[in-house]
Amino acid sequence: MKKIFIKGPYIPLHEENKMSSEGAVEEARSLFMLKRFRNLDYLLRSRYEWMNKYLFSNNKIIEIGSGAGLSPLYLKEKVILTDSTQNPWIEKNVDATNMDFEDSSIDVIIASHTIHHFYSPYKFFKEAERVLKNNGVILIQEINTSLLMRFFLKVMHHEGWSYRVNVFDPNEIVNDKSDLWSANCAVPEMLFNNKDAFEDAFPGLSVELNETCECLIFPLSGGVISKTKVIELPSMILSGIMVIDRILIKILPSVFALGRRTVIRKKI
Repeated sequence: MKKIFIKGPYIPLHEENKMSSEGAVEEARSLFMLKRFRNLDYLLRSRYEWMNKYLFSNNKIIEIGSGAGLSPLYLKEKVILTDSTQNPWIEKNVDATNMDFEDSSIDVIIASHTIHHFYSPYKFFKEAERVLKNNGVILIQEINTSLLMRFFLKVMHHEGWSYRVNVFDPNEIVNDKSDLWSANCAVPEMLFNNKDAFEDAFPGLSVELNETCECLIFPLSGGVISKTKVIELPSMILSGIMVIDRILIKILPSVFALGRRTVIRKKI
């Protein structure tokens, strides 16, 4: 993908990360449960509550790469939390590229800020295509490598990106397979910017929704797992920031949009 400024590729080392507590999901969960940091609460609400319109009481819903397991605080239906690592709140260990579920057995797969960590996004979507019931959906909240996001990533040395991979190649390795926190933040943009390319690669799936989101609310949250110090803001100011975010993203998404929400549906 052609970028004019801060093009990359950029792959920082973990020890260069200027954010603290990288990978400390138990610590992140305990801190948030103890006192819901308001800025982060606003961010998580925006990442999960939009999904509720796709969830129904008779659904079998799984979240892959559940991390700190905070999604049930915002989702109206029961969700099975899965991850490749075990924690007390994780109900099932699941490798998203080789899922331990029967064919056509899942109604909804939730993936929030996890696909850009997979070593093979291609394998994940092929597995999702297999385990989803007809008309089932994948609800995706992901990072978006706008100019501002690339700037933040480079300043904080938090995660990297590379557009020099083919996300639709079954044999392409886009991240370090041995490192669960390896990240290629360009992956979601490469997957979903071209609807036809995605649907050609995964003919059983269709892109139903693909929109950019999040700007200032993302850095002001202080981070979900990895942390940086920010001041807790009043609800009124945070609500105003969400309005400003929508305006900035509408004007120039390629510069300001730090996030992306996507709905993929399995064809009948």
